Amino acid sequence: MTWSLVRASALVALVLSLSPAFAADDYPLGPDSQEQPGVPKGSVKEFSWKESRIFPGTDRRYWIYLPPGFDAGQEYPLIVFQDGGGAVGVKSGFRATIVLDNLIAKKDVPAMVALFVDPGTVHPVTPKGHGRSTRSFEYDTPDDAYARFLIEEMLPEVAKLAKISPKPEDRAVVGISSGGICAFTVAWFRPDAFRKVITGIGSFTNIQGGYWYPSAIRKTEHKPLRIFLQDGDNDLDNVHGSWPYANREMAAALHFAGYDFKAVFGDGGHSGKQLGSLLPDALRWLWRRDDAHPAPVPEVKQDLSLAGLMIDGQDWQVVADGMKAADAACTDADGNFYFSDLGGGTGLHKVAVDGTASVYNKDATGISGMKFGPDGRLYACQNRERRIVAINPAGALEVLATDIGCNDLVVDHKGHIYVTDTGRHQVVLVEGAGKSRVVDTGIPAPNGIALSPDQETLAVSDYGSTAVWAFRVEANGDLSAKMPVMPYRSFGRIQEGKGDAMICDTRGRWYCSSQQGVQVFDPNGRPVGLVLAPTSAAITSVALSGPDLGWLFVLSRDTVYKRKVNANGFMPSLEPIY
Repeated sequence: MTWSLVRASALVALVLSLSPAFAADDYPLGPDSQEQPGVPKGSVKEFSWKESRIFPGTDRRYWIYLPPGFDAGQEYPLIVFQDGGGAVGVKSGFRATIVLDNLIAKKDVPAMVALFVDPGTVHPVTPKGHGRSTRSFEYDTPDDAYARFLIEEMLPEVAKLAKISPKPEDRAVVGISSGGICAFTVAWFRPDAFRKVITGIGSFTNIQGGYWYPSAIRKTEHKPLRIFLQDGDNDLDNVHGSWPYANREMAAALHFAGYDFKAVFGDGGHSGKQLGSLLPDALRWLWRRDDAHPAPVPEVKQDLSLAGLMIDGQDWQVVADGMKAADAACTDADGNFYFSDLGGGTGLHKVAVDGTASVYNKDATGISGMKFGPDGRLYACQNRERRIVAINPAGALEVLATDIGCNDLVVDHKGHIYVTDTGRHQVVLVEGAGKSRVVDTGIPAPNGIALSPDQETLAVSDYGSTAVWAFRVEANGDLSAKMPVMPYRSFGRIQEGKGDAMICDTRGRWYCSSQQGVQVFDPNGRPVGLVLAPTSAAITSVALSGPDLGWLFVLSRDTVYKRKVNANGFMPSLEPIY
């Protein structure tokens, strides 16, 4: 065993148990993988698919297994096998249809429909041409493309023969090697459609960026998945990485993040023999009826991990909806929440601490960012009018600055206002009515803006680049020490941009709204996690409000959501917190 594998084994020694000793790849198939007399057999039909829009120009085979006693009027769970030709039938290594026949007959798993799908091939134009396989592109790329291929293109074909349960917990996806990482990818990106995974000798290495997963698991809000993972100590170690090390890192990350998972490691190589022998037990475990799973590991306080921020059982709640474009989330010191119906013409809205919703100011329209100041007035960006205004509780409006393409703002305890002027790529300091100056230029698209509890660090999100910028706030209001210290979340080979609204909590954690949810950073800018968005739409604004400023409010399109978190907001317009 190489030194890297020794370290990898030590990494998860407290979590995982090695399988009984076998000679390398000596994993015989058990009785559940053999045809048994008297066991009813399901049926298998073979098809081809050449109409893919997601992987255009490809051709592939697929097979559909219907269980014994199939009833066209009944709804069935679904299991999908990647590299389908190598899993279907008596001669395959998995003998999956035989296993399903036997387990269904014993009632160890429910009767289910199975889809076996081969990867795509782009065929040559001439007999001498070679064509190419799209297997690695489809399977190894950590994005949602293959999941969409299954959901949008393959499942409608299955639906022509059988009714499939719409419940994601009734759907599983299976694969080995690149098909193994693909199985995980499908469920990771689309837990709304698939929540059960079997991955063998998974290629969680750097073929197309899949080495990213262990970090993503640790830094992403828990997803409701159940995962069976297998690998062998003599698996590949090549230019793309070490498979045994990568799979052990996956297991360690799943354990850290509190996932319902089982990892089995043997001494086999890069083959499907061990998983083939384990398939009956893996299916029993996957479809077991209990809901028990490991509890999340307690927060390591000095790391400000995502586990310490989220509260088990607390999910998003709808606070208000029906807006044209909800924006400009903010709070007052008592925990009343405010937002703007940007472009909707209904002005500013208020959600009181007790949850009562009302229109706060119907005349204050077109506001894209706002915060309360030390004088109790609401300071706001009117982007269309290109001005900064202050609104008192009675509704009277004072114009403080003009000719500013303002996007968002933050107000400190001196009443100084830092404003992002996105179009001019600058940050402006407004020190009073008619008194403003540019304090930074050069950020491609400055957007959200927030102050730290001590008001000595200013953070500015960049909608046009790949990081949040941080500055030191000098005594005279100038900005210095400019650095892009908070990198946006990386999704495999793609780094997300479009950072939007910014806030900070009393512990110095920074929050930046984005397409996937709310990205969270520690006080020094290290990414610590992603709070998942309540819908597929981008999060455009964020605030900590409600009782004790302990609820995370987010705005997405026409809706306001909230959820309880282990964090508290603060008012930068009050005295600094040291």
